[in-house]
Amino acid sequence: MNWTAFSDFLGIRAQELLGTELNQIRFTDIGLTYWLSIAVALVALVTLVRRWLTNPRHHREHSGHLIERRFQRRVWSRALYNVPKLLLALALAVLLVAMADPYLTATEEVAGDMESRVRIDLVDTSLSMAWEFPGSGKSRGQVAREAHLEFLEMRRDKNDRVALWLFSSFPYMVDDFVIDDELYFFQVMDAPYAIVRILAAQSGTPVDRMFVPEDKVRIIASEGNTNIIRALQSVVKHFDRDSASVSGGANPHRALLIVTDADVDEIPEAEFIELNKRNVVPYMIFINAADQRATSSTTRGSAGSTPASNTQGLIEMIREFGGDYFDVTDGDGLVRAYEAIDEAETVRVELSHRAVKVPIYSRFLLISMALLVVGIPAGFVAELMWGTHP
Repeated sequence: MNWTAFSDFLGIRAQELLGTELNQIRFTDIGLTYWLSIAVALVALVTLVRRWLTNPRHHREHSGHLIERRFQRRVWSRALYNVPKLLLALALAVLLVAMADPYLTATEEVAGDMESRVRIDLVDTSLSMAWEFPGSGKSRGQVAREAHLEFLEMRRDKNDRVALWLFSSFPYMVDDFVIDDELYFFQVMDAPYAIVRILAAQSGTPVDRMFVPEDKVRIIASEGNTNIIRALQSVVKHFDRDSASVSGGANPHRALLIVTDADVDEIPEAEFIELNKRNVVPYMIFINAADQRATSSTTRGSAGSTPASNTQGLIEMIREFGGDYFDVTDGDGLVRAYEAIDEAETVRVELSHRAVKVPIYSRFLLISMALLVVGIPAGFVAELMWGTHP
């Protein structure tokens, strides 16, 4: 086992759990955990009574021998002997919490209105995002997610009203527009890096090109390509629905942030024209991979244009309609993206936090599994070193 990677994994999951506001957690099925807790308590009680009423193994009363102190377990030995039991107890407690299906929600209802910048974040989760970002040991999807989260930290408390969309062959709306920064941050954090047909690509892509953890992949039979046209068509409809309900059919100034490696199938010219008609300015956080031309050409081709020309064409199209792209390999790229969106005109919207359910059971479940992975082997070792022997 790679213990460095394992410890990093534990650290990240622990930070996620510690960063969760416990007073904001709600539970879907607390009754199930209640009955399971009673069952566990009864089993523990029966075990204690059995051990109290029965003689321990390898023990005989009136043997006539007094065990000297030097042969008894020392204090530190007893502590080490019981540490695995403590780890297993913690794992069980955390697992019981996960069984209650905990989730975060924004339940506060506030009347009034506020000045906000309206934006849709459209995140590329296609197969190419599962490949390595050259020289990093990370997938493009992970690099993109880290850049996106850093950007959201920069935009915190800026009153952004944002909706999250993912796209591969088909687009998926994660949630409608929200103003709650923390809620949206967790939505982005928990979103998958890749939505694909199968992680080991069927079109000849070697398995060792994949750098995405299994918990960050969604397997859907119809997925794998980068169809930005279909995604932008859905985004246009989403903007239309929102303007009809919030702005009375008007088209206020809004922004579209596309997080992608730009390895797209086609250039969506008609869709950008429609966005421009609606006063939507496109921006792109560009996950620039040096070997993109080579990797793309091995997996797919298109009649009349190469993937590399599609990438450049997408960048030029965004600039043509008043937007820009920001390369994550450029240290100031995210700062410029922040400033560009901050310069956009604000929109007066009604301030209302609706209840949005964000499941977080995986945070508790992963911590529980990690404690079991450590606690069970440690229990065997403790029993061998400090346990009772005949």
